[in-house]
Amino acid sequence: MKTFFFLLICMPFFHVISACGQGTAGEAVQQEPAVTAGTVEVYYFHFTRRCVSCVNVQRATEKVLEENYRQELENGTVVYHEINLSDPGSREIARKLGVGRQALIVISGDKGYDLTMQGFMYASRDYERFRSTLEEAIKEVKS
Repeated sequence: MKTFFFLLICMPFFHVISACGQGTAGEAVQQEPAVTAGTVEVYYFHFTRRCVSCVNVQRATEKVLEENYRQELENGTVVYHEINLSDPGSREIARKLGVGRQALIVISGDKGYDLTMQGFMYASRDYERFRSTLEEAIKEVKS
């Protein structure tokens, strides 16, 4: 009986981990160059139906970009894309970047980082750590 209650309590956590937080932990992403040299692209992939953590990752990403990269967003050297994987039109870019579920990816030329795991770990509970992780990835792909 204790096992049953333990599993019942843990079930929502397993769902969030399996549905929203899968991905590599800050590892380099292999993909075709998606942008012109010198341009940093930040992609946030999601489905129409999202959990609170998914929404928090998007909000935190947009906040970091707006607070720290406003000028770059305006002049096009940093570009933010929010892509709904439920839309049929998103399939091509998702296939090109190797994305099949919620993801936060930073790309410039042939360099890229998958920050999905860090996004789900830090966006809701440790914004400063999330901010520094995203900033570091942007800095790294620029160089």
